[in-house]
Amino acid sequence: MTRTKGAKRNKLIGILIILVGILAVFAYMILYTGGATFKKTTSTGVIGKLAKVQVIGGEFELTQENMDELTTLYFAKPITKGNIILTGANVEILNDELLIEAPIKYKNLDLLFSSKGKVSVLNGKVTYDAQNFKIGKLRLPNKFVISQITKLDNKKLYVEANSIKVDPSMFPFEISSLKIKDNIIIAQAPKKSLKKSFQEITKMSGAEIDKQLDILKSKIQDAAALMTGEAEKAKLKEIQDIIDNSKGKSIEEKKQIISKGLNQINGAISNASDSTKKKELEGIRAQAEKAQKLAVEKAKVSQTQNATKSASLIKAKDDLSSAYSQAGTSKEKQMISMMQTSMGKMASNSSYNSSSDQASVKSIYSTMDTQSRNKFKYTLAANVDATNLSVLRQVFGI
Repeated sequence: MTRTKGAKRNKLIGILIILVGILAVFAYMILYTGGATFKKTTSTGVIGKLAKVQVIGGEFELTQENMDELTTLYFAKPITKGNIILTGANVEILNDELLIEAPIKYKNLDLLFSSKGKVSVLNGKVTYDAQNFKIGKLRLPNKFVISQITKLDNKKLYVEANSIKVDPSMFPFEISSLKIKDNIIIAQAPKKSLKKSFQEITKMSGAEIDKQLDILKSKIQDAAALMTGEAEKAKLKEIQDIIDNSKGKSIEEKKQIISKGLNQINGAISNASDSTKKKELEGIRAQAEKAQKLAVEKAKVSQTQNATKSASLIKAKDDLSSAYSQAGTSKEKQMISMMQTSMGKMASNSSYNSSSDQASVKSIYSTMDTQSRNKFKYTLAANVDATNLSVLRQVFGI
């Protein structure tokens, strides 16, 4: 009887030892970090590389150094989600795969989340096909992690056909293809023609009207050669002066000037006694009416452009609020604040001259070293929508 009790006690102790051992191994596997730390670099060369791609598109490469630069810039500050603090991430390029290691702090525990997989572009979306997910050394079922990502209901990072998809808006430009070869990420962005600035678009519309006015002026000069009376010539000269005064004016002002010129031409036709002169003046009127019609059309286009421009400026101004909160220096905050104020004025007044604002921002920017400039550019790129970032570059040239 005593032996039986002793055997049972020893068996129970043995089971407890096994359970403790299992728990110890389990804890070790979960808490294992391998001494992983977030790799930081002071180099920011990747910013210039991506800025060039954003403007002209084409093929580009990302090396391991570039990936270290991007993760350092992205995790300039820890990211907190509930009880989880993500202090950074290491993205290693391994032959044709990516190894992602993210040291995280959950309450008082230091953990290491990692994943290995392949990345590509499918249907315009960057796609990550995971080979595995781990916490420490403990492998997590892929289905479990995928289901957790699905539950997040995040439109930027979501699951589709068991693959993790990244929404295109997360990147500063469209990526049409992507592959990893020989420890280098090789990607392609659609080639672009340089977008014309708001100022250029306005000038183009005005230039088209000016062409019609130059034709009109030429016709008036031809008609003046036929005129014999001084009063008739003076009337045509007056119309020519009206046309000359329209140069450099806004489209709306050109409309008014052309209308005034038409009134003068109609008056000249009414007073013309000679049929030949009258016919010549009617030809001038036809050309003036053509210029007037074009001016009306361009005025409508200009109004639409101004509305689009205003919406873009307002959105860019709003995006800058996020950039301001992440700005690391007083100079960065000062520039962003100036940009916000300027864009607000431009949005409310299409004719607002922002040249002095641009000069002020560029003056501060010129005092920064290359590394500080690249970090500032990254802060903008990380917080401002790609289209709105293009607007900022158009206006401020940064």
